[in-house]
Amino acid sequence: MSNCVRIDSNVNFFYEDSGMDGLDPSNYTTIVFIHGTGYNATVFRKLFPFGPNHNYRIVSLHRRGYAPSSPWTEEEVALFTSSDLEDGKKFLRLAGLQIARFLLGFAASQGIPKYDKEKDTGGIVLHGWSLGTLFSQAVLFALDGLTTEELGQLENYLHAVICHDPTAITHGIPQPRLPASSPWWQLTTVSEKWAFFKKFITGFYVHPNPYSHDLVDLNLDKSDESRPHSLSELPEQELEQILSFEMYATHDAAPFTTDLEAFRFANRRALFDVEMAKYLPDVRVRIVCGIEGSGLLLFFVNEMERALKDPSNVFGEGAERAREYKVVHLERGNHFVFWDEPGWALDQFITCLKD
Repeated sequence: MSNCVRIDSNVNFFYEDSGMDGLDPSNYTTIVFIHGTGYNATVFRKLFPFGPNHNYRIVSLHRRGYAPSSPWTEEEVALFTSSDLEDGKKFLRLAGLQIARFLLGFAASQGIPKYDKEKDTGGIVLHGWSLGTLFSQAVLFALDGLTTEELGQLENYLHAVICHDPTAITHGIPQPRLPASSPWWQLTTVSEKWAFFKKFITGFYVHPNPYSHDLVDLNLDKSDESRPHSLSELPEQELEQILSFEMYATHDAAPFTTDLEAFRFANRRALFDVEMAKYLPDVRVRIVCGIEGSGLLLFFVNEMERALKDPSNVFGEGAERAREYKVVHLERGNHFVFWDEPGWALDQFITCLKD
């Protein structure tokens, strides 16, 4: 079912909801998924039947610009299409505060159980996927922008953030240059890029060493064509219901032109700033990827693993160990592991929070 949370007079967030059937109403946990580029919130629907196995309520949020959630305003679009560093920071702060206030509005309107730290039940797990990780990460960046009352309420609920297959801009990591033979260099129109993107992102990739920090061990863009791509079983009409070419071509593409330093700044504050880590200090952060996804996605995750040892080597002077996080490589699965193996994937997402 689809519902709505209004966070102010101009912004409505719609979401898909697995509901409470089969859950213990006194202590269930809510996991909120934020979708990626070109795919709306219904892409997570195959997870819904598996929530009761873990006493989990599953919610998938339609990001701004994806109907029926509110579109971005002209003023907001100006921020994330700007090349100005300060505009980029303002947009990330705005985005983080909006997601945080959605979580607060959802918790209040639904009367969900608060987090019980001793039993590790109740509350909210925020799960960003692909470009959605930019928005889950932005929540941690923007915590000091909440009022004291809002922060206190959020602390009652939010206890974990999962960044699943983060993009280059999620953490402000420069994207490695693709080889000259890459098909990406042959694409000129947005329609051509969209067609290739859908094929690229749903493929399975074999890597010499998926855990490596060396690019030569990662297969960046040549998928295993002997395996059917994720979502390939869907009739075209059904597939179109979860896709948005318009958002891929416009608003979702725009942040990738923003000054990368804005994302690096936000990431340093979210994870590598001792003072910022004092806000919601018990929130667990997990950075997750499947080892059969594109080497580009693995590269970004492996760089975050390298930053565990010395953040300044990856993110520059001033970055220091602050907020606790762990990197988790799923033993199998590509970018759409939650679609291909929804029961197993949900098991992994939940298990990674318990180690």
